[in-house]
Amino acid sequence: MESFLNIKNKIMESKKILITSHVNPDGDAIGAGLALLAGIEKFNNKCEVRFVLQDKTPDRVKFLELERRAEMYDSNKKYDIDLAICVDSAALSRIGNVENAIKNIFTINIDHHISNPKYGDINYVENISSTSEIIYKFLKFLNVEIDINIGESLYTGLVNDTGNFKHDNVTEETFKMAGHLVKIGVNNSKIVREFLNTKSMAAIKFLGQAMYEMKFDEKKRLAYFYLSNKDFMKNGGRKEDTEEIVENLVSYEKAEVSLFLREDAIGVIKGSMRSKHDTDVNVIAGIFGGGGHRKASGFTSNLSAEEIVKIILEKL
Repeated sequence: MESFLNIKNKIMESKKILITSHVNPDGDAIGAGLALLAGIEKFNNKCEVRFVLQDKTPDRVKFLELERRAEMYDSNKKYDIDLAICVDSAALSRIGNVENAIKNIFTINIDHHISNPKYGDINYVENISSTSEIIYKFLKFLNVEIDINIGESLYTGLVNDTGNFKHDNVTEETFKMAGHLVKIGVNNSKIVREFLNTKSMAAIKFLGQAMYEMKFDEKKRLAYFYLSNKDFMKNGGRKEDTEEIVENLVSYEKAEVSLFLREDAIGVIKGSMRSKHDTDVNVIAGIFGGGGHRKASGFTSNLSAEEIVKIILEKL
């Protein structure tokens, strides 16, 4: 694994940098990307930095001051860049159409997913709470002042990927980071209120439907729910409105593993998995070409929901 020094040197010699992250960006993808953008601009004010994503940012991050710096990828535009930095993307394909903009461009890969194949020219992959925690450490390495805007972005990433500090990926260093961000003025209750506790009507309806229609396999202790595209469209939802379903499924007292399947298009199903204790869902997601973390992983499959559930039950 390359060091922060190698990344620093590459940033110092670059003039036009494009930062990107995975499709359907979550709080960690956005928080890490925005914080890195603002941090690089402080460190090397002679370079132009952009944060470009395939998909628009979800409404629940609009409270972040830096969110306005996020751009949606434009296939009709030529991106004149000399360095690409992918954050929180477990595979290059996960950045979607933005991959077209960085072909043949020197790429730095910064991530915390254990399934990451190290696809960059420089790779910094560390199995810790979030990519935002890595970016925090990197900005400290650069001696960049972490102001309130950078701090709120990083804290949002932490809250997202630690489940508001309830997951096993939380360490002493994670709490030290959170403590420092609060010390500089980040308001914990504001982040939790705006990012976690503000939900759309569609999100509430989807969650209610999931809890009502959830199925449970007693033997394998799997709680699962399938959301068809028809039901998804009926509630006028967005993909971000379904993000909390998988976490709520695994909260069932008898469940060890949860599985949420969402039909994204005809013949395309997005799967998300969580586990409570010893089950490695990263291995299971890998069966379908996906991955992530030991206790939180995802995948995309062309199989039917019934076939996916059958395979997973056989593996558990």
